[in-house]
Amino acid sequence: MKKLSYIIFATIILLVGCNEDLIDLENPNQYTEATYFKTADQCKEAVSAAYGGLYFEGLWSREWYFVFDLLGNEASPASPLQGTLAEFNNYQFDATNNWLNEMWQSLYRIVLRSNMAVTKIGEASEVEDEALKSRLIAEAKFLRGWAYFQLASLWGDVPLRETYEKTKDRETHNMPRTAKPEVLDFVETSLTEAIGDLPVSYSDQNVGRITKGAAQALLGKVYLYREKFDQAITEFENVEGSGEYALLDDYTHNFLSEYDNNKETVWEVQLEQTGGNPYWMFGGQEGWGGMASHSGRAMEYGWNDWANVYFSEDAVEAFRYDSAGTANTYIDPRASLTFYGSEEIGDTTYCDHCTDGPKLYPFNEQRYRFKKYNNYEYLEEEGLPQSSINGVVIRYADVLLMHAEALIRGDGSESEAIDLINQVRDRVGAYSYDLTEEDESALELLVRERRCELSGEQKRFFDLVRWGTLQETLNAEFGDQRVKAKHSKLPIPTNELDANKAIEVENNWN
Repeated sequence: MKKLSYIIFATIILLVGCNEDLIDLENPNQYTEATYFKTADQCKEAVSAAYGGLYFEGLWSREWYFVFDLLGNEASPASPLQGTLAEFNNYQFDATNNWLNEMWQSLYRIVLRSNMAVTKIGEASEVEDEALKSRLIAEAKFLRGWAYFQLASLWGDVPLRETYEKTKDRETHNMPRTAKPEVLDFVETSLTEAIGDLPVSYSDQNVGRITKGAAQALLGKVYLYREKFDQAITEFENVEGSGEYALLDDYTHNFLSEYDNNKETVWEVQLEQTGGNPYWMFGGQEGWGGMASHSGRAMEYGWNDWANVYFSEDAVEAFRYDSAGTANTYIDPRASLTFYGSEEIGDTTYCDHCTDGPKLYPFNEQRYRFKKYNNYEYLEEEGLPQSSINGVVIRYADVLLMHAEALIRGDGSESEAIDLINQVRDRVGAYSYDLTEEDESALELLVRERRCELSGEQKRFFDLVRWGTLQETLNAEFGDQRVKAKHSKLPIPTNELDANKAIEVENNWN
């Protein structure tokens, strides 16, 4: 199988009659928390449930790409984009925004399910395959670590639930916020513990599960965000030295379903047209949507479909810069690989591989639109919101650029960092940087490179926040003062404030 099927386990409850004499009888066929996690298959299902959280609202089935492409000014809203999603580009969202609530809940759903898996698999004494148990626990620890890394990066101090405990006392759900450094310490511990029990790769039927390389890359990213540069470099070197990863010859293959799980993939969320309701990403994950696991991104971003967003004008300009310190304007080759545009910049044709040949992109009508994660080179329209293009979370190019950043910002070699950046540039045929000729610093080159290489991959907002340049950079691009200092953290959702009486916020924001 090309994909890993993420099956959400459910508790099976048999109906009993109304005879009161039966109420106190123990039903041997009824699963409970104490009786369910016994077999190897049940342990696998517990971890599958944790993976399943990735598909809930606010994450990879739909809103994740909208929220962070808009917040990072890589996408700008088109007229079809209405309601609370449109608030992100305008920075008019607050604690009542429903998509922030969904994101918060989905991340904590992954935490809950991962904690349950770690606890229950560890207690599954009847499962004799200790290597399997260790691997499953390691997968759950990674997913828990990833979820907490997102929570801490976005909200700062958040409630830290380190273990799973069954309780009937709702007051125990009231938990105060834990300081961000302590949360990130827990993330580091979870990932470090996971690395030793994760395999380098999997058989075809398990492709998509967490690997050792994915855990090392994410741990390196956590270290980079915390400015632990030497430790970050070590983890990135481990990934690069494994021999498991390489840059694809064709950049665009990273964003087409035909090439899912390729050699550049470090970790990607598996998406597939598995049937079920094509609109399941609007809330049918464990209800009316059926056994679906696809994304609405191609349909929603598609200029010839729902056309909800543009590729922002400021993002376009990032691909136009001076060449090697001269006044000669250079168009980065990734422009035509990333967005549709004009004769000056961007791709001017679509449907290049359709049976009736290439068609002229209607720039005057459509302006700049996303090419990444769409199928317009192979078909004229998406038709339904059921894209099977995997959601790339970490790819090898990002690892190389993070490694370069750690070298530049730490005590490493800038020339070594430029070599890493040039590996990424060489793949697309961009000219190589030479620090002796460039007017810009190595860090300035790295910042631009991350934007060109990773545009539309939900990285820029996180980068600007951690670099401390979000407000200054975006207000200059927007031409107004819509971004405030407070926006470096998202507001704790109202639903959490209503349910968790121990959580506190400052100035009605975070």
